[in-house]
Amino acid sequence: MPIVKSAGDMTQMFSAKTSPDRVATRYGAAKDMAISKYISYAIPFRIAIEMAREKLIKLGVPSGKWGVHIAFVEALKRIAQAYKGVVPSTIVNAVKAEYVAKGADPAVLDELVKIVIA
Repeated sequence: MPIVKSAGDMTQMFSAKTSPDRVATRYGAAKDMAISKYISYAIPFRIAIEMAREKLIKLGVPSGKWGVHIAFVEALKRIAQAYKGVVPSTIVNAVKAEYVAKGADPAVLDELVKIVIA
């Protein structure tokens, strides 16, 4: 019968794998790639969120309702990145219906769709 390692054994093994020198070497080798991934994936989300905030201000949406609308923008942006092209309207409508059920205004969501899916 095999010996079952304890949590302490597993912690010691993980600690040995993650020594500061070893982690720093690995991060240093992958830093350029990490930054380029951040730029290509995270920055478009930040831009979409900032554009959504501007639109919400222009439309007069109270700040207490922004959370559900910004969550809609993030969900739609994630879907749009996955498609790398035209997102089918049935998917957009399904996501929109989900966020209307959560309390978002459908007219505002229509305006936010224009921001994310241009």
